Amino acid sequence: MSPTHLIVNLRNEHAQMRDMLDSVRRVGISTPDGQRQLKKARQLIVDHLHHEDTHLYPALRGNPQTQPLANEYANEMQELSREILAFFDGMEREHDDLVFARGFGKVMGVLNKRWTREEVRLYPAYDAHCGDKLAAAG
Repeated sequence: MSPTHLIVNLRNEHAQMRDMLDSVRRVGISTPDGQRQLKKARQLIVDHLHHEDTHLYPALRGNPQTQPLANEYANEMQELSREILAFFDGMEREHDDLVFARGFGKVMGVLNKRWTREEVRLYPAYDAHCGDKLAAAG
C-alpha cells in the first residue's frame, strides 16, 4: 500500500522542520537571521500540529481499530506541544547561544523521538486503516 497524500505531506513537514531547526542551530540564536528562522520553525511546527489535529487524528478516531492509538498520540502531543512551544517562546527573547544550545538539544531530542514514533507507528496505521477509505470516499 502506498502512503496517502496526507502522510506524504506530514513526512515532508517533518523534513522541513528538521532542516529549519538545523539552520537555526547553524546560524545561531544571537543573530537576526537565527531569530527570523526560529520564528519560521515555530510556525512550521504550529502548522504541522494543526494538520494533525484537523486531518490525521479525526480520521484515526473514526476507525475503531485506530481510535485508541489516535487518542494516545493526540493526548501525548498536547503535553509535548506545550513544552515545545514554551521553548520557542522563551527563545524569542534569548540571545545567549549556550542557553539556546541546551534547550535546543532537549527539544530536538523530544521532536526526533516523536517524529520517529509517528513515522513508524502512527502514519502506517493511518495508511492501513484510514487512507484508502478516505481516498475512495473523496
